[in-house]
Formats: sequence, structure tokens, C-alpha cells
Amino acid sequence: MERVLILGATGNIGALAANRLIRENVILRLVSSRESGVHSLRERFPTAEVMQADWYDPVSLKTAMRDVDRVFIVTPDFVTDETVVTPNIIEAVRDAGSVAQIVRLSAMPPGLKATDVSKEVLATRCGAAQHMVAKPLLDASGLPITYLNVACWIMFNLSWYLSEPVKTKQQLLMPAVTDAPRRWVSEEDIADVIVRVLTDKPEIHVGQDYLMTGAEQFDYEDVARLLSDVTGKAITYVDDDSMLRTSMGDHFDAVMTYYTHESRDYVSVPASDAKLKILGVHQMTLQEYLTKNIAMFV
Repeated sequence: MERVLILGATGNIGALAANRLIRENVILRLVSSRESGVHSLRERFPTAEVMQADWYDPVSLKTAMRDVDRVFIVTPDFVTDETVVTPNIIEAVRDAGSVAQIVRLSAMPPGLKATDVSKEVLATRCGAAQHMVAKPLLDASGLPITYLNVACWIMFNLSWYLSEPVKTKQQLLMPAVTDAPRRWVSEEDIADVIVRVLTDKPEIHVGQDYLMTGAEQFDYEDVARLLSDVTGKAITYVDDDSMLRTSMGDHFDAVMTYYTHESRDYVSVPASDAKLKILGVHQMTLQEYLTKNIAMFV
């Protein structure tokens, strides 16, 4: 039975993947750098192997990697220094000598390089600002890697900083300077693809760089119209940064800097249904997601 390690299991996508993998014929190993995270993972996944390890600590990371067959990596925005974390992961994989596949979640327009954006954007350590640093290091490592590049908005953003004013004020609040036509992908679809890639034979997916985006682009006015259709209420878009300030907290200035790149460079990202390619099933549309999760908005 294969052992699958998730680095980033306490995050949203990592936890969703763990939820699915726990039902597969694998030994699931989950790690957190914090005692509270370890406790939470043990409560949520009682049949999994749970360890405390820190990807800034090569010794603990090598211990977590021991006897692992597959690794899924998802790094949190704003706080991850990929110039340290990625080399540590590469070293730990080489030290383990057992890893047949690394699956790395990324989010960057295809072909975008660190030299294509400003130093200020790179310093945010958000989204593509991380992945433009990590990917060249992973590519140069020669390790067996599969990328899942979700170069669009993930639909759970709706619940993080859009849903509450929709529910209470019938307003979608976001600053106009961040507006752009964007593609959207469901977090459930992302997790489904990750699990299939991790449970297929490694040779099927190693060396692949799968692009996962939505079929259609929506700006804030478009999303407001979809919400109006789904809820039966007149939802209006308002140029307002209050919800984004609240949800981002100390990271607000960084995310606003990141938007100067994101709202420009992601517009030309093409449609790509990775779920259809890998699982033979179409990805969920934004309207389907809103309908399924209507309780968030009414």
C-alpha cells in the first residue's frame, strides 16, 4: 500500500484532498508545523499518520518524508519563502529515495516568469509570486513532478469575502481597481483531480503540467448578475474595499499590490478543463456552484 504525504494539509485544498484520499487504498500521512495543527489533523483524520514537521526545518521534513511514495504540496500565500521551502523539500525527497511522484499545486499564467513582474509583486509571496520562484527550482531538480496549475480564482473566494454583504445588503463589495474578467474553478473539482493524479500510476502524470481554469470569464458585474439569477434578488456590484480589508487583515496592502499583476496577467489565460481531461467529467460552472451553495447568499 502506498504512503501519500500532504504538505499543507491544514489548508483548504490540502484538507479537501485528504478527505478524499482517506477513502482510497493508501496510507495517508499529514503534517503540520504547529501543535494545534497536529491536534486538529488527528481529530479530523483519526486513521491517518499525523506528524509535526516544519518545511523550514530540514531534519523534521526529512523525517516526515521517510518511506513516502507520493507527495502533494500546497503552500500558503503571504507567509511561504519558496527560496527556502522548495530547496528543503527537494533535499528531503532526495534523502528519502522512495518518492515516485510529487504533485505541486500552482497558480500562474502559463509561461510567466519572475522577471515579468515587479519586485514589489514578488515580495507579496501571493499566488504566482510564489510559484514563479518554486517552479524553476523544481524543474531543475530532475525529480518526478506533476503540476496542477489552477490559474484562475477558486470558487471558495466567494465565501471568504463576497458572500456576507450579498446576504445582508444584496451587494457584492470589491474595489474597482481589482476588477477584471476572470475564470473560476471549484475547490471540489481541484481536489477530485489531485486525488486521481495521486492514485493513478505515477507514469501517467509525471512530467505533465496540467492547466485548470474555467470555461467562461466573469467580472464583478457578471458575478453580481449570476447571484441575482440564483438568489432571485437584485444583487448589485459596489466599488468598496471594506470586506477585502476585513478578510485580508494585515495582508491587505500585499494583496492590493498583487492585484496590480493578477488583474492584468490572468485575463489572457485560456480555458482548460483539466477535470474532463483527467477524469472524463466536466468541471462545475460558476452558476452551478452558486446554485449548489445558495445558502451562503440568502
